[in-house]
Amino acid sequence: MKVQAHATNDGVRDPVPSFSWRTLGTAIRETTDKGDKEMGTTTATPSRATTIAFPLRYFVLAFAFTWFFWGLAVLGARGVIPTLPGFMVLGTFGPMVAAIVLTAQESGRAGMRYLLVRVVCWRVSPVWYVVALLGPILLYLAAMALNVALGEEVGWRAYALPALQARYGALLASVILGVIWALWHLPQFFNPDTIYSNLPFILQLVLQVPFAILITWVYNSTRGSVLMVMLLHAVFNAGGQLWKTIPEYSVRPPSAAGAAAQTVHINLMITIVLWVAAVVIVLAYGSHNLSR
Repeated sequence: MKVQAHATNDGVRDPVPSFSWRTLGTAIRETTDKGDKEMGTTTATPSRATTIAFPLRYFVLAFAFTWFFWGLAVLGARGVIPTLPGFMVLGTFGPMVAAIVLTAQESGRAGMRYLLVRVVCWRVSPVWYVVALLGPILLYLAAMALNVALGEEVGWRAYALPALQARYGALLASVILGVIWALWHLPQFFNPDTIYSNLPFILQLVLQVPFAILITWVYNSTRGSVLMVMLLHAVFNAGGQLWKTIPEYSVRPPSAAGAAAQTVHINLMITIVLWVAAVVIVLAYGSHNLSR
């Protein structure tokens, strides 16, 4: 598709770009006409007016719009003024409002059309959809895996598990490590700020033993990959948030007893599923190695 730039009634060159899509492997590159480089993203050195005056105006307007509505929301939350819904949501539109106002002022309809073209540009390499949709999830899991790696799995699986397996075999080593792992969490059960305070310790113990068996199965089946164990542990921890997608679990119960009952119910369901999975793994792979 090729759309030539043209002059508008107000004398401003229409910057609507022409696109040339070139497929090279999985990469797709967007190119624009030479004249459109002044309005589009460019590697050319911007002028002093562009780098100082324009960004300053934009940021001031974006901050002013957002902080006005968010300030009203703060005053409402603190009881200074009557609370009205929508102030927090309205404030999030500050960057967009500033962009529209300044684009319309500086480039007229031509600039607005070009702004819209970039907003609805969907013809990009599929890899960028993967990056945009799955990238944040992977980064979140990587952060959790890093926390688990530094805090737990380098010790439990990289150091303790091989020594226990050498002496007791995979299944008994997993049970022993699962019990020790649960005991390691014991102080958390006395901390009211943690989820463990709503759990009976025996339930946590019964949960972590089959989970330890699953982890040993992954560890042995991947030739001792602690990375795979870290990812499994991270996804398991993050997966607990999926319960919030169920309406009755999306809101925390108002009473402490209700919150405790909800936590116990969720972990009881998880424990049952973990035990079923652990039994299947033992029967399928054997208790000595938990792998093939």
